[in-house]
Amino acid sequence: MPSSSQPAPSKAKAKRSFLIEQATLCLAQKGYAHVSLRDIAKASGVSLGILHYYFASKEDLLLAVIASYKDSFIQELETAVVNASPQRWLEQLLEVLHHSLTKKKALHRLWYDLQVQAMYVPAFRHHVNEIRARLHDLIARLVRQFFPPATHSMSMSVDGAVSLIYAQVDGLFLQSILEEATTPENALSRFEQTLLQLLHMMFIPITTTTTPIPTKRGAF
Repeated sequence: MPSSSQPAPSKAKAKRSFLIEQATLCLAQKGYAHVSLRDIAKASGVSLGILHYYFASKEDLLLAVIASYKDSFIQELETAVVNASPQRWLEQLLEVLHHSLTKKKALHRLWYDLQVQAMYVPAFRHHVNEIRARLHDLIARLVRQFFPPATHSMSMSVDGAVSLIYAQVDGLFLQSILEEATTPENALSRFEQTLLQLLHMMFIPITTTTTPIPTKRGAF
């Protein structure tokens, strides 16, 4: 039974979630280097002591923010793409990315911010590598699901294909964020064209009855 000086487990969980949401808004708007715990406490309407009760440090809070966001993003990809038909998986993927570029762009900036911080902060490095590994695993599942050895021959290993696909998606996504003048529609059109070219080079249908790689689906 919790003591009177400690919140009940359900209330504590709700409070922690609320603080993560508020921290997410602050960090996404201003970046990790320009936000202090005091700023987050003020935006959340709590004292600095209360914030420290739930998070030992600014680093601890950032990790909680990224973990929460990336869990949501990966689940969204799994729901939309893994469950899609062979004819619609690319369309579903582009819809998720379009939503991310239009509605959650600031959060993606924060993800790239964390990756930069990971080069200097060992505690961040482990979590960044863990998230990247989950994304690699998701891509590997999609490769095995939509381009199995029974229907497609590969010009490289699965690991090699996964690394190339991840590098392309990540690189083009970062490029679209840096190019403020580029619309999400133009960014995704460029991504779609490049991804299709890469897939055609990596996966070769064995028979004419094999489901083809989706063709370009046009403007968004």
